[in-house]
Amino acid sequence: MDFQQAIQWFKQDPCLPGLDDPYRVYAALREESAIHWCEGPKLWMIVAYQEAVDHMKDARFSRQSHLDELIARFGYGHIFERQKNDLPYMDGREHARLRHHVTQAYRGIDFQLLATFTQAFLHDRFQAIAGEPVIDLVREIANPLPVMVVSELMGVPSEQQEMVCQKVGAFVRARGLTQTQSTVEEGDDSMGFYNEYFLPLIREKRQHLSTDLLSRLISDHQENMHLTDEQLLLVISSNFYSASIYTLRLLVGTVAWALSLHPEVYTRIRADRQLVAPALEEVLRWDPPAQAINAGTALEDMEIDGKIIRAGESVSVLVSAANRDPRVFEHPDQFLIDRNPNHHLSFAPGLHQCLGLHLARMEGACFLNALCDHSESLEVVEGESRRLLGDRFRGFDRLLLKASPV
Repeated sequence: MDFQQAIQWFKQDPCLPGLDDPYRVYAALREESAIHWCEGPKLWMIVAYQEAVDHMKDARFSRQSHLDELIARFGYGHIFERQKNDLPYMDGREHARLRHHVTQAYRGIDFQLLATFTQAFLHDRFQAIAGEPVIDLVREIANPLPVMVVSELMGVPSEQQEMVCQKVGAFVRARGLTQTQSTVEEGDDSMGFYNEYFLPLIREKRQHLSTDLLSRLISDHQENMHLTDEQLLLVISSNFYSASIYTLRLLVGTVAWALSLHPEVYTRIRADRQLVAPALEEVLRWDPPAQAINAGTALEDMEIDGKIIRAGESVSVLVSAANRDPRVFEHPDQFLIDRNPNHHLSFAPGLHQCLGLHLARMEGACFLNALCDHSESLEVVEGESRRLLGDRFRGFDRLLLKASPV
Protein backbone atom coordinates (compact mmCIF):
# COMPACT_ATOMS: atom_id res chain seq x y z
CA MET A 1 0.00 0.00 0.00
CA ASP A 2 1.45 3.38 -0.99
CA PHE A 3 1.21 6.55 1.10
CA GLN A 4 -1.78 8.09 -0.69
CA GLN A 5 -3.71 4.86 -0.43
CA ALA A 6 -3.01 4.84 3.33
CA ILE A 7 -4.38 8.39 3.60
CA GLN A 8 -7.59 7.31 1.87
CA TRP A 9 -7.80 4.22 4.08
CA PHE A 10 -7.55 6.49 7.14
CA LYS A 11 -10.75 8.23 6.05
CA GLN A 12 -12.54 4.88 6.05
CA ASP A 13 -10.85 3.22 9.06
CA PRO A 14 -8.78 5.82 10.96
CA CYS A 15 -6.81 3.41 13.19
CA LEU A 16 -5.38 1.70 10.09
CA PRO A 17 -5.59 -1.79 11.66
CA GLY A 18 -2.83 -4.18 10.63
CA LEU A 19 -0.61 -1.55 9.00
CA ASP A 20 2.98 -2.05 10.17
CA ASP A 21 3.69 1.68 10.49
CA PRO A 22 0.63 3.95 10.64
CA TYR A 23 2.57 6.74 12.34
CA ARG A 24 3.97 8.43 9.24
CA VAL A 25 0.40 8.71 7.96
CA TYR A 26 -0.69 10.30 11.23
CA ALA A 27 2.27 12.73 11.11
CA ALA A 28 1.29 13.95 7.64
CA LEU A 29 -2.33 14.40 8.72
CA ARG A 30 -1.30 16.24 11.89
CA GLU A 31 0.78 18.70 9.87
CA GLU A 32 -2.31 19.48 7.80
CA SER A 33 -4.78 19.84 10.70
CA ALA A 34 -5.39 18.79 14.29
CA ILE A 35 -8.70 17.18 13.33
CA HIS A 36 -10.00 15.28 10.29
CA TRP A 37 -13.37 14.00 9.12
CA CYS A 38 -13.51 10.22 8.55
CA GLU A 39 -16.37 9.17 6.32
CA GLY A 40 -16.20 5.46 7.17
CA PRO A 41 -17.17 5.69 10.87
CA LYS A 42 -18.77 9.13 10.24
CA LEU A 43 -16.87 11.03 12.90
CA TRP A 44 -14.12 13.59 13.44
CA MET A 45 -10.71 12.30 14.56
CA ILE A 46 -8.34 14.46 16.60
CA VAL A 47 -4.66 13.72 15.87
CA ALA A 48 -2.85 16.50 17.81
CA TYR A 49 -1.89 16.52 21.48
CA GLN A 50 -3.34 19.74 22.95
CA GLU A 51 -6.64 19.36 21.13
CA ALA A 52 -6.77 15.76 22.40
CA VAL A 53 -6.22 16.86 26.00
CA ASP A 54 -8.92 19.52 25.69
CA HIS A 55 -11.41 17.05 24.23
CA MET A 56 -10.89 14.45 26.96
CA LYS A 57 -11.87 17.05 29.59
CA ASP A 58 -14.78 18.56 27.65
CA ALA A 59 -18.25 17.80 29.02
CA ARG A 60 -19.87 19.22 25.87
CA PHE A 61 -19.56 15.77 24.28
CA SER A 62 -21.97 12.93 25.01
CA ARG A 63 -21.10 9.27 24.60
CA GLN A 64 -24.76 8.41 25.21
CA SER A 65 -25.71 10.46 22.17
CA HIS A 66 -23.12 8.67 20.06
CA LEU A 67 -24.76 5.37 21.01
CA ASP A 68 -28.11 6.85 19.95
CA GLU A 69 -26.57 7.45 16.51
CA LEU A 70 -25.48 3.81 16.30
CA ILE A 71 -28.94 2.64 17.41
CA ALA A 72 -30.50 4.80 14.70
CA ARG A 73 -28.12 3.33 12.11
CA PHE A 74 -28.39 -0.36 13.05
CA GLY A 75 -31.81 -0.50 14.70
CA TYR A 76 -33.01 -1.53 18.14
CA GLY A 77 -32.28 -4.80 19.89
CA HIS A 78 -28.49 -4.67 19.60
CA ILE A 79 -25.58 -4.33 22.01
CA PHE A 80 -25.56 -0.51 21.81
CA GLU A 81 -28.74 -0.25 23.90
CA ARG A 82 -27.09 -2.15 26.72
CA GLN A 83 -23.90 -0.14 26.39
CA LYS A 84 -25.89 2.91 27.49
CA ASN A 85 -25.63 1.49 31.04
CA ASP A 86 -21.92 0.74 30.62
CA LEU A 87 -19.54 3.04 32.53
CA PRO A 88 -17.31 4.10 29.58
CA TYR A 89 -20.41 5.31 27.69
CA MET A 90 -22.18 7.16 30.49
CA ASP A 91 -22.31 10.94 30.93
CA GLY A 92 -22.78 13.48 33.69
CA ARG A 93 -23.89 12.69 37.23
CA GLU A 94 -24.75 9.03 36.57
CA HIS A 95 -21.28 8.47 35.14
CA ALA A 96 -19.61 10.26 38.06
CA ARG A 97 -21.57 8.26 40.65
CA LEU A 98 -20.86 4.84 39.13
CA ARG A 99 -17.24 5.77 38.43
CA HIS A 100 -16.77 6.75 42.09
CA HIS A 101 -18.19 3.39 43.21
CA VAL A 102 -15.92 1.37 40.91
CA THR A 103 -12.93 3.50 41.92
CA GLN A 104 -13.64 2.80 45.59
CA ALA A 105 -13.75 -0.93 44.83
CA TYR A 106 -10.40 -0.69 43.04
CA ARG A 107 -8.86 1.08 46.03
CA GLY A 108 -9.45 -2.03 48.08
CA ILE A 109 -7.02 -4.01 45.92
CA ASP A 110 -3.86 -5.08 47.75
CA PHE A 111 -1.46 -4.37 44.89
CA GLN A 112 1.56 -5.67 46.77
CA LEU A 113 -0.12 -9.02 47.32
CA LEU A 114 -1.39 -9.10 43.74
CA ALA A 115 2.09 -8.28 42.42
CA THR A 116 3.54 -11.17 44.43
CA PHE A 117 0.92 -13.50 42.91
CA THR A 118 1.68 -12.15 39.40
CA GLN A 119 5.45 -12.55 39.83
CA ALA A 120 5.06 -16.16 40.96
CA PHE A 121 2.77 -16.98 38.04
CA LEU A 122 5.17 -15.44 35.51
CA HIS A 123 8.17 -17.22 37.02
CA ASP A 124 6.36 -20.57 36.67
CA ARG A 125 5.31 -19.80 33.09
CA PHE A 126 8.82 -18.84 32.01
CA GLN A 127 10.23 -21.90 33.72
CA ALA A 128 7.76 -24.09 31.86
CA ILE A 129 8.92 -22.82 28.44
CA ALA A 130 12.63 -22.60 29.28
CA GLY A 131 14.72 -24.35 26.68
CA GLU A 132 12.20 -23.94 23.86
CA PRO A 133 14.04 -22.51 20.83
CA VAL A 134 11.04 -20.44 19.75
CA ILE A 135 7.92 -19.52 21.71
CA ASP A 136 4.66 -17.83 20.79
CA LEU A 137 4.71 -15.16 23.50
CA VAL A 138 1.03 -14.36 22.99
CA ARG A 139 -0.09 -17.94 23.57
CA GLU A 140 2.36 -18.78 26.35
CA ILE A 141 2.42 -15.55 28.36
CA ALA A 142 0.27 -12.67 27.07
CA ASN A 143 -3.01 -14.60 26.93
CA PRO A 144 -2.91 -16.39 30.31
CA LEU A 145 -1.34 -13.56 32.36
CA PRO A 146 -4.31 -11.15 32.55
CA VAL A 147 -6.77 -14.05 32.86
CA MET A 148 -4.96 -15.30 35.95
CA VAL A 149 -4.76 -11.83 37.49
CA VAL A 150 -8.45 -11.10 36.87
CA SER A 151 -9.34 -14.53 38.25
CA GLU A 152 -7.43 -13.75 41.43
CA LEU A 153 -9.08 -10.34 41.71
CA MET A 154 -12.62 -11.52 41.08
CA GLY A 155 -12.44 -14.73 43.07
CA VAL A 156 -13.30 -16.84 40.02
CA PRO A 157 -11.41 -20.04 39.08
CA SER A 158 -9.31 -19.35 35.97
CA GLU A 159 -10.37 -22.59 34.26
CA GLN A 160 -13.93 -21.27 34.16
CA GLN A 161 -12.87 -18.24 32.14
CA GLU A 162 -11.37 -19.82 29.04
CA MET A 163 -14.60 -19.79 27.03
CA VAL A 164 -15.35 -16.25 28.18
CA CYS A 165 -12.00 -15.04 26.90
CA GLN A 166 -12.80 -16.47 23.47
CA LYS A 167 -15.69 -14.01 23.26
CA VAL A 168 -13.68 -10.95 24.31
CA GLY A 169 -12.58 -10.03 20.79
CA ALA A 170 -16.12 -9.78 19.46
CA PHE A 171 -17.22 -7.78 22.50
CA VAL A 172 -14.34 -5.34 22.04
CA ARG A 173 -14.97 -4.92 18.31
CA ALA A 174 -18.52 -3.85 19.14
CA ARG A 175 -16.89 -0.99 21.09
CA GLY A 176 -14.84 0.06 18.09
CA LEU A 177 -15.12 3.19 15.96
CA THR A 178 -15.90 1.48 12.65
CA GLN A 179 -19.07 -0.61 12.97
CA THR A 180 -20.58 -3.00 10.43
CA GLN A 181 -23.52 -5.38 10.56
CA SER A 182 -21.03 -8.18 11.17
CA THR A 183 -19.33 -6.52 14.17
CA VAL A 184 -22.75 -5.69 15.63
CA GLU A 185 -23.99 -9.28 15.33
CA GLU A 186 -20.77 -10.65 16.87
CA GLY A 187 -21.13 -8.14 19.72
CA ASP A 188 -24.70 -9.26 20.31
CA ASP A 189 -23.53 -12.88 20.44
CA SER A 190 -20.77 -12.12 22.95
CA MET A 191 -23.18 -10.16 25.14
CA GLY A 192 -25.58 -13.10 25.12
CA PHE A 193 -22.79 -15.44 26.15
CA TYR A 194 -21.71 -13.07 28.94
CA ASN A 195 -25.30 -13.11 30.18
CA GLU A 196 -25.32 -16.88 30.43
CA TYR A 197 -21.92 -17.01 32.12
CA PHE A 198 -21.83 -14.03 34.49
CA LEU A 199 -25.40 -13.68 35.75
CA PRO A 200 -25.36 -17.00 37.66
CA LEU A 201 -21.92 -16.09 39.02
CA ILE A 202 -23.18 -12.69 40.18
CA ARG A 203 -26.25 -14.17 41.85
CA GLU A 204 -24.18 -16.80 43.61
CA LYS A 205 -21.70 -14.17 44.80
CA ARG A 206 -24.56 -12.08 46.25
CA GLN A 207 -25.30 -14.99 48.56
CA HIS A 208 -21.67 -15.45 49.63
CA LEU A 209 -20.03 -12.03 49.81
CA SER A 210 -16.34 -11.92 50.69
CA THR A 211 -13.44 -9.47 50.37
CA ASP A 212 -12.78 -10.01 46.65
CA LEU A 213 -13.32 -7.29 44.09
CA LEU A 214 -16.61 -8.66 42.77
CA SER A 215 -18.07 -8.59 46.29
CA ARG A 216 -16.98 -4.96 46.71
CA LEU A 217 -18.54 -4.06 43.37
CA ILE A 218 -21.88 -5.62 44.29
CA SER A 219 -22.57 -3.09 47.02
CA ASP A 220 -21.06 -0.37 49.18
CA HIS A 221 -23.21 0.26 52.22
CA GLN A 222 -21.19 3.32 53.23
CA GLU A 223 -21.90 4.96 49.88
CA ASN A 224 -25.44 3.51 49.70
CA MET A 225 -24.53 2.09 46.30
CA HIS A 226 -26.01 -1.23 45.19
CA LEU A 227 -25.56 -2.35 41.59
CA THR A 228 -28.16 -4.34 39.69
CA ASP A 229 -27.24 -7.58 37.96
CA GLU A 230 -27.24 -5.75 34.62
CA GLN A 231 -24.91 -3.03 35.90
CA LEU A 232 -22.54 -5.58 37.37
CA LEU A 233 -22.57 -7.60 34.16
CA LEU A 234 -21.53 -4.53 32.19
CA VAL A 235 -18.86 -3.43 34.68
CA ILE A 236 -17.29 -6.90 34.66
CA SER A 237 -17.43 -7.46 30.91
CA SER A 238 -16.32 -3.92 30.08
CA ASN A 239 -13.75 -2.97 32.69
CA PHE A 240 -12.18 -6.38 33.26
CA TYR A 241 -12.62 -8.38 30.08
CA SER A 242 -12.41 -5.77 27.34
CA ALA A 243 -10.13 -3.37 29.20
CA SER A 244 -7.91 -5.52 31.39
CA ILE A 245 -7.64 -8.85 29.59
CA TYR A 246 -7.81 -7.66 26.00
CA THR A 247 -5.50 -4.63 26.13
CA LEU A 248 -2.99 -6.12 28.58
CA ARG A 249 -2.31 -9.06 26.27
CA LEU A 250 -1.56 -6.57 23.49
CA LEU A 251 0.73 -4.53 25.73
CA VAL A 252 2.78 -7.61 26.68
CA GLY A 253 3.47 -8.46 23.05
CA THR A 254 4.34 -4.88 22.14
CA VAL A 255 6.80 -4.60 25.05
CA ALA A 256 8.72 -7.65 23.85
CA TRP A 257 8.58 -6.56 20.21
CA ALA A 258 9.78 -3.01 20.98
CA LEU A 259 12.70 -4.26 23.05
CA SER A 260 13.70 -6.78 20.39
CA LEU A 261 14.03 -3.81 18.02
CA HIS A 262 16.16 -1.95 20.57
CA PRO A 263 18.55 -4.54 22.06
CA GLU A 264 20.77 -1.87 23.62
CA VAL A 265 17.77 -0.61 25.61
CA TYR A 266 16.91 -4.14 26.75
CA THR A 267 20.49 -4.60 27.96
CA ARG A 268 20.25 -1.39 29.99
CA ILE A 269 16.97 -2.47 31.60
CA ARG A 270 18.33 -5.88 32.54
CA ALA A 271 21.26 -4.17 34.27
CA ASP A 272 19.16 -1.51 36.02
CA ARG A 273 15.60 -2.45 36.95
CA GLN A 274 14.83 1.17 37.90
CA LEU A 275 14.38 1.59 34.14
CA VAL A 276 11.44 -0.85 33.99
CA ALA A 277 8.82 1.80 34.84
CA PRO A 278 10.02 4.47 32.37
CA ALA A 279 10.48 1.82 29.67
CA LEU A 280 6.88 0.71 30.13
CA GLU A 281 5.65 4.31 29.88
CA GLU A 282 7.61 4.80 26.68
CA VAL A 283 6.08 1.66 25.14
CA LEU A 284 2.64 3.02 26.06
CA ARG A 285 3.47 6.31 24.33
CA TRP A 286 5.32 4.91 21.34
CA ASP A 287 2.87 2.16 20.32
CA PRO A 288 -0.19 2.01 22.65
CA PRO A 289 -2.53 -1.01 22.64
CA ALA A 290 -5.62 1.23 22.60
CA GLN A 291 -5.05 3.55 19.67
CA ALA A 292 -8.19 5.68 20.08
CA ILE A 293 -10.85 6.48 22.66
CA ASN A 294 -14.61 5.95 22.52
CA ALA A 295 -16.41 8.58 20.48
CA GLY A 296 -18.66 11.31 21.88
CA THR A 297 -21.24 13.48 20.13
CA ALA A 298 -21.00 17.28 20.25
CA LEU A 299 -23.93 18.82 22.14
CA GLU A 300 -23.37 22.21 20.55
CA ASP A 301 -21.53 23.78 17.62
CA MET A 302 -17.83 24.38 18.30
CA GLU A 303 -14.53 25.03 16.53
CA ILE A 304 -11.41 22.87 16.72
CA ASP A 305 -8.32 24.10 14.87
CA GLY A 306 -10.42 26.08 12.41
CA LYS A 307 -12.86 23.25 11.66
CA ILE A 308 -16.52 23.69 12.64
CA ILE A 309 -17.90 20.71 14.53
CA ARG A 310 -21.68 20.79 14.35
CA ALA A 311 -23.95 19.69 17.18
CA GLY A 312 -24.79 16.03 16.55
CA GLU A 313 -21.43 15.16 14.97
CA SER A 314 -19.19 12.67 16.77
CA VAL A 315 -15.54 13.12 17.73
CA SER A 316 -12.81 10.74 18.91
CA VAL A 317 -9.11 11.08 19.72
CA LEU A 318 -6.41 9.11 17.95
CA VAL A 319 -4.25 8.73 21.05
CA SER A 320 -1.41 7.09 19.14
CA ALA A 321 -1.12 10.13 16.86
CA ALA A 322 -1.30 12.63 19.73
CA ASN A 323 1.43 10.67 21.54
CA ARG A 324 3.81 11.49 18.68
CA ASP A 325 3.06 15.20 18.42
CA PRO A 326 6.49 16.90 18.01
CA ARG A 327 5.19 20.03 19.75
CA VAL A 328 5.12 17.99 22.97
CA PHE A 329 7.54 15.08 22.46
CA GLU A 330 11.03 15.74 21.14
CA HIS A 331 12.08 13.16 18.53
CA PRO A 332 8.59 11.59 18.80
CA ASP A 333 9.29 8.62 16.51
CA GLN A 334 12.28 7.48 18.54
CA PHE A 335 11.94 4.97 21.36
CA LEU A 336 13.58 6.79 24.30
CA ILE A 337 13.13 5.33 27.76
CA ASP A 338 14.86 8.36 29.33
CA ARG A 339 12.07 10.63 28.11
CA ASN A 340 11.13 12.90 31.00
CA PRO A 341 8.47 14.08 31.38
CA ASN A 342 6.44 11.55 29.43
CA HIS A 343 2.86 12.77 29.63
CA HIS A 344 1.41 10.34 27.10
CA LEU A 345 -2.36 10.05 26.67
CA SER A 346 -2.64 6.27 26.54
CA PHE A 347 -4.76 6.09 29.70
CA ALA A 348 -7.06 8.88 28.43
CA PRO A 349 -6.58 11.45 31.22
CA GLY A 350 -9.83 13.32 31.66
CA LEU A 351 -13.49 12.53 32.28
CA HIS A 352 -13.12 8.89 31.21
CA GLN A 353 -9.59 8.09 32.38
CA CYS A 354 -8.82 4.37 32.42
CA LEU A 355 -9.75 2.96 35.82
CA GLY A 356 -7.37 0.05 35.45
CA LEU A 357 -4.20 2.06 34.83
CA HIS A 358 -2.54 0.96 38.09
CA LEU A 359 -3.39 -2.67 37.37
CA ALA A 360 -1.98 -2.39 33.84
CA ARG A 361 1.23 -0.81 35.09
CA MET A 362 1.65 -3.47 37.75
CA GLU A 363 1.16 -6.35 35.31
CA GLY A 364 3.35 -4.70 32.68
CA ALA A 365 6.17 -4.14 35.17
CA CYS A 366 5.95 -7.72 36.48
CA PHE A 367 6.11 -9.05 32.93
CA LEU A 368 9.11 -6.93 31.94
CA ASN A 369 11.00 -7.88 35.10
CA ALA A 370 10.27 -11.57 34.48
CA LEU A 371 11.37 -11.26 30.85
CA CYS A 372 14.67 -9.71 32.00
CA ASP A 373 15.12 -12.44 34.61
CA HIS A 374 14.69 -15.28 32.14
CA SER A 375 15.91 -13.97 28.78
CA GLU A 376 19.32 -12.51 28.01
CA SER A 377 18.39 -11.36 24.51
CA LEU A 378 15.28 -11.19 22.32
CA GLU A 379 14.64 -11.79 18.63
CA VAL A 380 11.22 -11.69 17.00
CA VAL A 381 10.55 -14.01 14.06
CA GLU A 382 8.89 -11.30 12.00
CA GLY A 383 7.79 -13.42 9.06
CA GLU A 384 5.81 -15.84 11.22
CA SER A 385 4.36 -13.33 13.68
CA ARG A 386 0.95 -11.83 13.01
CA ARG A 387 -0.53 -8.45 13.90
CA LEU A 388 -4.02 -8.07 15.31
CA LEU A 389 -6.68 -6.73 12.95
CA GLY A 390 -8.87 -5.05 15.53
CA ASP A 391 -10.26 -1.59 14.81
CA ARG A 392 -8.89 0.79 17.45
CA PHE A 393 -6.56 -1.76 19.07
CA ARG A 394 -3.00 -2.55 18.05
CA GLY A 395 -0.67 -5.39 18.94
CA PHE A 396 -0.04 -9.00 18.05
CA ASP A 397 -2.23 -12.09 17.77
CA ARG A 398 0.91 -14.18 17.35
CA LEU A 399 4.45 -13.16 18.32
CA LEU A 400 7.16 -15.76 17.78
CA LEU A 401 10.16 -15.00 19.95
CA LYS A 402 13.66 -16.43 20.08
CA ALA A 403 14.86 -15.73 23.61
CA SER A 404 18.35 -16.61 24.80
CA PRO A 405 17.94 -18.03 28.32
CA VAL A 406 19.94 -16.54 31.17
